[in-house]
Formats: sequence, structure tokens, C-alpha cells
Amino acid sequence: MSATGQSANGAETEAEKTSAVRPKKSRNMAWVGYTILLSVLILTAGGWFILQELRSKQEGLGGQLNSKDQQILEVTRQLNALQSEMATLHSQFATLQSQVTTEDSKFERQIGEQSAQINERLNLTRTELGESVQQIQRQLNKTHGDLLVADAEYLLSIANQKLHLIGDVKAVLAAMEAADQRLHDSGDPAVFKVREALAEEIDTLRRLNAPDVVGLSSKLLILEGKVKDIPLFLPHAGKSTGQPAKPEAAAPTSEGEGEGPLDSALDNFKDLVTIRRTDRPVDAILHPEQAEALRQVLLLKLETARAALLRGDEGMYKANLASAQEWLTEHFDPGSDKTQEVATEISALAEQPIRIPFPDISKSLTLLRNIEKLRLEADEAGIKPNREESAKTQSGEPSGEAQPAGAQP
Repeated sequence: MSATGQSANGAETEAEKTSAVRPKKSRNMAWVGYTILLSVLILTAGGWFILQELRSKQEGLGGQLNSKDQQILEVTRQLNALQSEMATLHSQFATLQSQVTTEDSKFERQIGEQSAQINERLNLTRTELGESVQQIQRQLNKTHGDLLVADAEYLLSIANQKLHLIGDVKAVLAAMEAADQRLHDSGDPAVFKVREALAEEIDTLRRLNAPDVVGLSSKLLILEGKVKDIPLFLPHAGKSTGQPAKPEAAAPTSEGEGEGPLDSALDNFKDLVTIRRTDRPVDAILHPEQAEALRQVLLLKLETARAALLRGDEGMYKANLASAQEWLTEHFDPGSDKTQEVATEISALAEQPIRIPFPDISKSLTLLRNIEKLRLEADEAGIKPNREESAKTQSGEPSGEAQPAGAQP
């Protein structure tokens, strides 16, 4: 029993020990589990917190990246806009450069054309100035003979103009004779042919029966002065202005001599009344203004005839004289001596020719205008005899006295 009891006590003791050890171990394992669980929770919370932090940081970084990207995109757009503007400015600059190049070429072309024109004008002006200087030098180097030749050319030119425009043969002959005298005084041997032609022209004009235009014009002026004294055919009021004034009566020497008031009144009445016999009917009495108008018409016809005479219009000249003759016959007293005298003078003037064909006197002027050619011909004519004379002298032939070429008789 002791042994069995001891074994049973020992088993109980071991069981108690085992049961005592088991709670201790389960408590420790629980604390370890709690600790591990707590650690896991802590790690989970920390991980979650870290994850949240990482997410927040990631979101912040993402927002920053998005803003940076937007800034980069904005900058890119600005760069693209600047590049397009630069391209536009470059094209505009190219266009402006081409326009400037075109304008420069156009301006250079205009400058070149203007320079050419200015140079041409300068050359022309230089040429004209040179010719003017040479002409002035020639004028200064002219001798007295050259001046006489130039004066003769001027006189011949005036003579030609006067002959064909006015027809004054006497003035033309005077000018031609003066020109011939100047050519003679010049002593130039080249004018010999000119003087020959001039002598023929002067002789032709002298044999020409030219009308005296100046004399006919003077006769017409004298005739116009007689118009105021011609009596009219129709009676007219007013005292004639052409009648000479009567001398005043001398003072009576005594009371019985002299005229009374009645005699003076009769004398004045006689001055106002003119008795004239005529076969033509008198149907009106003219006023003084009408009488003066009739005289003015006759004066106008005579003046028109004189103007036609000076112009050389023979048809108009004779037509106006015939009209004046008809007017004189119709409105003035045909029985008056003054009327008959004026009618006779008008008829004589109407019979005078006032225009005849004039000869050509331009040959001498043409030759004188080519005086240089005549001088060359005279010089050649003078050189040729000198050469012939020298040839005869070298051959031993006797030579006579040489007569100067172009000598005038």
C-alpha cells in the first residue's frame, strides 16, 4: 500500500505540476499572441499611415507634375506662337527686303536715266555755249569789210520784203543801191558775182512801170478833205459850214450910211436859203444829222478804198471807188463845180492800176548769203593762176604780170 500510495501521490503531484505549468504556458502564449497582434495592428496602422502619406505625397507630386506639365504646355504653345510670329515676321521682312530691292533698283534706274538726261543736256548746253563763243569770236574777228557785207545782206533782205509786201519800188531801189555801194566799199573779191546779179535786178526794177502807191494814197487823203465842201442834192436845215464867213460891215461914217436891222435880217435869211434848179424831184428835207451822215458814208468809202490801196487789193480798191462815185451822184448836187471836180478825181483814181507782177530780186540775196562759198571759189581761183605761174617759171618760160583773181572792174 505504501508503494501504491506513493505512486498515486506521485501521479497527483505530477498532474498538479502539469496543470500548474499549463496555465502558465497558455497565459504566456496569449500575451505573445496579443503582442504579435498588437504589433501587427501597429504595423498595419503604420503601414496604412505611411501608405496615406505616400498617397498624399504622390498626389502632391502628381499635382505638381500636372501644373509643371501645364506650364510646359503653355510655354510650348507660346514658343509655337512665337515661332509662327517669327515666321510671319520673317516673311514680312523678306517681302520688305524684296520691295526695298525693287525700289532701290527703280531708284537707281531713275537716277541713271536722270543722270543720262542731265549729261545730255550738259553736253548740248556745252555745245551751244561753244557755238555761241565761236560765233562771238567770229563777230569780234570780223573786219570792216565783213561788217559792210553783213549790212548789205540786211538791206537786200529788207528790199525783198518791201517789194512783195508793200510794193514800194522807189524804196526798194534805194535799198538795193545802198547795198551795192556797201559791197563796193567792202573790197571783198568774192562779192563780184553778187554785184553782177544785183545790177541786173536794179536795171529790171528801173524799167518797171510801177504804180505810185504813196502818191495815190495822198490824192485820196486830199479828196477826203474836199468832201465837207460838196453841196448835197436834198435841201437840209442849218447853215453850211463850208461857206466862208462874211466880213463884218464897216461902221457907218454918218447917220445916213450903213444898213438897218431889216437889211441885216434879210442878209441872214439869204445865208439860210439856197436856190437851185434841178430836174430831179425833191421829196424830203434833211436834218443836219442826216446831211452829216451822208458825208460820213462818202468819207468811209474813200477811206476803205485807201486801205485796199495800201494792201494791194485792186478789186476792193476799184469797187469802193465805184461805190463812192455812185454815192456822190445820188446824194450830192451834180451841177456843182466841186461835185464835178471830186467825181473827175475819183474816176481818174479808179483808172490807175495799183498792183502789177513784180520781178524776182532774190538772186543777189541768195548769193550773198552763200558768201563763204564764193570766198572759197575766189581763193581757189587765186591759187590756180599762182600755180600755173610757178610752173612756167620753173620751165623757163617768161611770165607776164599776173592780174589778181576776182578783181572788180
